[in-house]
Amino acid sequence: MSRPRLASEQKKKSFSLAFSPNLIAALEKVRGAKSQSVFVEEWLRQQPQIAAELVAMNDPGFVPPIAHYEQLMQYLLKFYSPGDGGQPSLARTLFIALKVIKRNSISQDQDIEGQIVTAMEAFWLQERRKQGTSHARGENMEAVKPAIQDYARYYYQEIFQNMAQGDYKLLQHRFRSLLHGCEAVYQERLKRTFEH
Repeated sequence: MSRPRLASEQKKKSFSLAFSPNLIAALEKVRGAKSQSVFVEEWLRQQPQIAAELVAMNDPGFVPPIAHYEQLMQYLLKFYSPGDGGQPSLARTLFIALKVIKRNSISQDQDIEGQIVTAMEAFWLQERRKQGTSHARGENMEAVKPAIQDYARYYYQEIFQNMAQGDYKLLQHRFRSLLHGCEAVYQERLKRTFEH
């Protein structure tokens, strides 16, 4: 005697209800101590076709992390170039804002953005004195100040407030992902520059 056939809607329900708890438990076990966001970000880097499909679907809840890194690097590269050495120099620029946020984790939004601007201006001036125009781009401080302000605003609002949910410890925990993502974006830009 055969089992009665389930209607398609019943199949969906029975399959998803039986499958989802196990899938979620397995994902929780595999991700270990990583936050869900970090786990998904790493997984999407390994499965770029899924990230591309979410983008193609215009999923309103999904902005691939690489899009944030690309935008941050676009602002940074308007006033500073890490050069061929890349990572140590790039890490320093990203760390400056992290340090300001740590020092002022209880201050007002505008104050922190302003302090990031001040710290990045000091960094730009120091690089200009040491390296000339090879790393510190632009004619003078007045010319690059809008780009520094854009960088500070984006770092604070998008990277800290949105991606790290305004939590300094979470930002610190994700700093390595931020650095690697920005490094990948920068290397890709260098590669395209050399190809042209």
